[in-house]
Amino acid sequence: MQKVIPGLVISVVFGVTAPLAAEPPGEGWELVFHDEFNGKQLNWNVWTCEQGTRRNAYNDPDDSYLDGQGHLILRVRKAADGKYHLGFIRTQQEFQWGYYEARANLDTVPGYWSAFWLWGKHSYDADYKGAEVDFLEDPRRDDTIDHNIHQGEGSTHLHEGHVAKFKGSRQDWHLWGCNWHDQGFDFFVDGEQTWTTHTMKASRPNWIYLTQEAKFEGWAGDIRQSDSLLPAYWTVDYVRYYRKNPQAPVITVAPAQPITAGQEDGKVIRVTLKNGRFTNSLHPGSWSLENLPSLVSLGAVQRIDDTHLELTLNGNSRPGDWKTGLADVTVIAEAGEVASSPALLIASHGVTLQAKP
Repeated sequence: MQKVIPGLVISVVFGVTAPLAAEPPGEGWELVFHDEFNGKQLNWNVWTCEQGTRRNAYNDPDDSYLDGQGHLILRVRKAADGKYHLGFIRTQQEFQWGYYEARANLDTVPGYWSAFWLWGKHSYDADYKGAEVDFLEDPRRDDTIDHNIHQGEGSTHLHEGHVAKFKGSRQDWHLWGCNWHDQGFDFFVDGEQTWTTHTMKASRPNWIYLTQEAKFEGWAGDIRQSDSLLPAYWTVDYVRYYRKNPQAPVITVAPAQPITAGQEDGKVIRVTLKNGRFTNSLHPGSWSLENLPSLVSLGAVQRIDDTHLELTLNGNSRPGDWKTGLADVTVIAEAGEVASSPALLIASHGVTLQAKP
């Protein structure tokens, strides 16, 4: 499991039909929390399971796990005890205003719903300074999802919501995002703004949730009708949280020459840093590339000057190792590679992997 520690994250594009990580709207964002779900075990120092019965199912820590390929899996199953067990996790750290984003696919089995959302100890307070914020709720199995905001409860309950459409299939990766600020909330799907509300505002901190929920009736249907289709799985590629910081270093990436599928060896990706400088002595072991085509890896890391470095690729992919279109390859450097900057940073403008020379 990659630890959530200060570092540098740069998105580079290489080959699957998936949207790239979308940069938050505007400028001056600093990535301060992320989990790319690497390794073999979920980091329970970062996440916790609110274990126990909720609605008509049981939140079970065994049903939130990593697949070893860089993804979080939340599983829904009917256990030997006859009860429905499912994945339900939240961060141990609380967050406030900022831009939240997760990349995940959508469910195809009916009877339950997956969600990416915020909630905190004061979300339902009667002073309306807290809020439950649902970036993604997926109760149906069509081409729509729900955005929702709840404040108060009982007689003080207030709600606003919006049904948003998405393009592509449910099996595709999609980006689910929201900019929570002092004037309200702006919601995004695949990098496009889908809903804005400035009538509901909140300032109290919340935890980040990635969950599944099931009932015997209601908007998502009856989980009991899906017994023959279980277990079912929801896959999350990453979750990220950005905070406004106008002085945050800004990184851009570009290929030094065209990068063609099957001819990656020796090709160079150039990295440019603004509002900071690279350390005098870079540590190649602190850098890694994720989601590269098979047989391709990061070779050398070379510092050019205070604000430029080059990443060299090793190896060549085979035709069957990549798909038509683009994929999201992420470059990660741990803390210490940018001088005097413990913050996480990201630039999602990618590098195109060409299909033909």
